[in-house]
Amino acid sequence: MKRCFILKIFVFVLIIFTTNAFSQVKDYKNLPDFDYNDYSYHLKFMTAPYSLIGQTLYLENVNDSLQKYFFTGELQKPYKDVYYYHLARIKPEHLAKMKGEWFIVKDYVADQFAFQKMNDADIEKQNFKAMPRDFIKLAIPATGDTVFYNYNNFWNRYNFPFIPMSYFNNNKNEYPNSKYAKEDLSLIKYDTNANYAYLPEKLVGQKLILPVVSEKTCARLFNGVKLYNYDDDSRKYSFTDYPIAKAKLLEGKTFIVTDWGHNAAQLTDVYLKLVLVGGRDTIYYKYPPITERTDFDFVIESFLNKMKMKYKDMDFVYRGQKFPLSVIDIRRKRALTLKQGDVFHCLDFVIKDGKFQMLMRNEKGRKFYMPADYNIGDKLTFERSLALANNVEKYKNTYPTYFKAILQKELIEGMTQDMTQQSWGKPERNVPTNFDESNRHWFYMGNIYIIFRNNKLHRVAMIPKELR
Repeated sequence: MKRCFILKIFVFVLIIFTTNAFSQVKDYKNLPDFDYNDYSYHLKFMTAPYSLIGQTLYLENVNDSLQKYFFTGELQKPYKDVYYYHLARIKPEHLAKMKGEWFIVKDYVADQFAFQKMNDADIEKQNFKAMPRDFIKLAIPATGDTVFYNYNNFWNRYNFPFIPMSYFNNNKNEYPNSKYAKEDLSLIKYDTNANYAYLPEKLVGQKLILPVVSEKTCARLFNGVKLYNYDDDSRKYSFTDYPIAKAKLLEGKTFIVTDWGHNAAQLTDVYLKLVLVGGRDTIYYKYPPITERTDFDFVIESFLNKMKMKYKDMDFVYRGQKFPLSVIDIRRKRALTLKQGDVFHCLDFVIKDGKFQMLMRNEKGRKFYMPADYNIGDKLTFERSLALANNVEKYKNTYPTYFKAILQKELIEGMTQDMTQQSWGKPERNVPTNFDESNRHWFYMGNIYIIFRNNKLHRVAMIPKELR
């Protein structure tokens, strides 16, 4: 009798332990496919279909569950000028080979069931060309193969197995490690998400604007002659200093990147061959390495155009007090004082005085320029002085104390996760936990972390020096 009782207790404990274990596994599986916690900004295409075309995607891992999303197929005869594909689910051995693979998104396509959609569109008098396509067509530059990914579940970002290159460009300043060596990464195209390209040869064909010529700029400009006395006929040049007087005349000019090459005496250095638009002048620019990417002197025109689309017609709130700033009223030519909580509307995004700047208009109709936090280079942020109005204005009347704290970049007990992020930005690390009755820890600057209880800010702590 006693042994039976002990056995029942043992079974009961085992059931509880097993249940907890499986519940933890389930929670883990609901986490994102990659552990970068500030990626959500770079996955905006989840709610903006058709914006993936031309993007470079990296597939870090594969598993059996992905087989139902990947397909292979052939193009069928178009119907009413709309192309569709006959698709079949990818084979497991084919899927396994795609781990660590690079993809270029070529298009959004429809499958063989598109005929029914077309008929429905005709009956309901809809334009089928404007209807969503369920699949993205992915080209693998390394092999030339084409595969298709079922995108109809795009609203669930946790089901998206790819990492966009924009994340690495803007956050990691690098590409992820893959099964290909660094030299094979020339497959990756410049994707306009940063004012810099990890591989300088990918800028060939791009237009570059030189807004300001400084002493640092002059030190990077050269005249060059290509050398042909090498058996390998490689891209080797002999360079001489570019005259400073001529360099000063290049300010504000636009160039086309026509080629790239190496200094024959120092093969680790890379130079861009630039041809002046509307002229015949050719100069060579010593490209800054990855450790100096913020010193890039040019503005890539395609990046500038993309930023114009991003910032134009957006509303911003001035953070105030902690970041005092006086601007010049364009019409009256006198100082204009910005107060905490003032709202501005962005009329344009431009290059002015060697900086990225936004042309703003306040509620009284006064116009002025708001400079970015950094000079021309890879970094681009206005976060020191500005916050997006749509993100913080919603707290102005309902939570005025929290609203003021957000503008001053302060943290207050009881803040939600969204309030915290609006105040301090996205965390470097986001760790779900059940330690000390907390359910989440956010890490900033390596050693500062924020503890959330019931998804509300509980306190801010710091990792001791001996544990860092």
